[in-house]
Formats: sequence, C-alpha cells, structure tokens
Amino acid sequence: MRHRAMCWVVALLTATVVGTTLGAGVAAADVTLTPGQAVQGAAAKLTFRVTEDRAPAYTTKIELLMPESAPVAETYPMSDPQWAPRMTMRKVDQTLGGIHHGQVTEVVASIVWTRAGAPAPGAGPAELVVSLGPLPQTDRMTFQLVQTYSDGHVTNWNQPPSSEVPQPEFPAPVLTLAPPAAAADPTAAAPGAAGAEAPESGAAADDPDQGFGSLTTGLVAGLVLGLAVAAWLYLRRPRSGGTDRAEAPPAGLDGDASPAEPASGSPADPAAASDAPPGERAASGGRAWRLRE
Repeated sequence: MRHRAMCWVVALLTATVVGTTLGAGVAAADVTLTPGQAVQGAAAKLTFRVTEDRAPAYTTKIELLMPESAPVAETYPMSDPQWAPRMTMRKVDQTLGGIHHGQVTEVVASIVWTRAGAPAPGAGPAELVVSLGPLPQTDRMTFQLVQTYSDGHVTNWNQPPSSEVPQPEFPAPVLTLAPPAAAADPTAAAPGAAGAEAPESGAAADDPDQGFGSLTTGLVAGLVLGLAVAAWLYLRRPRSGGTDRAEAPPAGLDGDASPAEPASGSPADPAAASDAPPGERAASGGRAWRLRE
C-alpha cells in the first residue's frame, strides 16, 4: 500500500504541474504571420494565425489593415467556410502594375472577416489566408490587425518591434522583403538568408512565448518520467500471499510419473524386467527400477 500511494502521489503531482503550465500557456493570445519573408516584386500567400485568450468568449471579427506606405496592386482573401471577408478599397497617388490587371489606381485598404457562428469545441486559432502581389520595393511590410471578441473586447495588434521596444505587448505582423537579385542568386542568397534569419532566431530566443513552449516541453517530459517511475514502483511493490507451485513427485515413488531414466552406460535388462513379478524391483547396473503395472 505504501508503494502504491507513492505511485499515485508522483503521478498526480506531475499531472497537476503540467496542466497548470499548459493552461497558462494557452491563455496568452498572439498573432503570427507565415511566411515571415518574401521577395520584392513577386507574389505571396500569407497566413495570419490569430489565437484567443478570453474563453468562453470567442473571436467574432478580424480586421486586417494593409500598410499605407507600401501599397500592393492586387490583394485577395482566400475562401474560408467559417469566415466571410469584406474588402475596403482606397485610391493611390501613382498607378501600380498588377499581375492580372495591367494598371490599377485602387488598392485594398483593409479586409474584415466576420465569423459565421460560434466555433466548435476545440476549433483552434483562426487561420486567414491572403494572396497578394506584386510585393512593393521595400524592405518590410508592417500590417495591423484588430481582433474583436463576442463579449465586446477589442485587441489591437499594431505595435511594430523597434530597437527601443524589441518585444511589444501587442506586436504587429511584419513581412520582411528581400531584393529579387539576392533571392535569385544562390551565392548572394546564402549570406542574405542567414542574415535575415539571424534576427528571427534571436527574437525567438528572447520571446517569452518561446519560454512558455520550452517550459511546457520540459514539464511534459517530466510527466512521462514521473509516470515511468510510478509504474516501476508499482511493479516493485511487495506482493501479498505465497505462490502455489505444483511439484513433480520424486522418481521411483508410487504415482503416475514416468520412471527415471537409467544411468548412462547401464541400460535396463529386458529379460530381468519381464521375469520380475509385478511390484518388485529389478537391479540393472546397480540402479533400481519400478515397473509399470
């Protein structure tokens, strides 16, 4: 009983710690943009992933504001059965060359997605996809996103990272743009890609959300280890009662057991065995035999 109690204590304490940490990690909402890098002048398909942190309230509307300083000739929200998009247009000072249209004077200023209904349990974050291009000749595009919940709460993701505040509380999604020459030339792309990814790696190392992920991973590993220790202790527990074992009767005693084999080099004498009366012993090579009746 003592070992069994130790097993349950280890398992329950580990599960409690992991559950508490996982709950804390889920409670922090964020917005991520995938991919984080594209090529100037090319087309791209961007996915905005929006999490939630106000359960039982849920997100009912998401508004994406396109950067005014970096207009894109063509922007199209991709179809999603749970979200209905609506675009707002604005005029630009200079005509832009499009991909499907020759010249455009109006571009998308914002896209508003409205949720069709309450999400199903375990639906997960919203993932809204936008296709756009040609991408502007600039080093980055900073988007703004407004998240509205069913209880009326509004979160503005509009704080771009800076040298003064590298990790703002409500970071705006940022798309880094590389020159087409660096993207096309393998020898130029290698150092450029390494330099572009270095800040992302540094940001990930300092990101508190990444810390939550590392802590969660460690505690999940602790849960597995704790359960393994609990199982080991359970198998090592003392067992009550004895073990019944059927023992074969000794050779030569009465019963149904077969007679013991004669010693090597001392075969039984068939004649003696046949002449001996039942129930008596016949000596052969100094070894006693019992004949079956």
